[in-house]
Amino acid sequence: MTAGFTTERQDPDLQHVSVALLRAGQRARELARQSGTGIAVEMDGELLILQGTELERALEPSDEG
Repeated sequence: MTAGFTTERQDPDLQHVSVALLRAGQRARELARQSGTGIAVEMDGELLILQGTELERALEPSDEG
């Protein structure tokens, strides 16, 4: 996953947005896997619906640095 959202604003409410968005995305993927529901993702500029083993592979930790 990417490092997250950055902003030049000093608004204290925005300081934790990146962490919250990453956590929400992870939870959405977990729920999709548990319920057998597809989840829409953009990969390399292409919109994909991942389900089943495709979703499982997407959730696996990557060996890439």
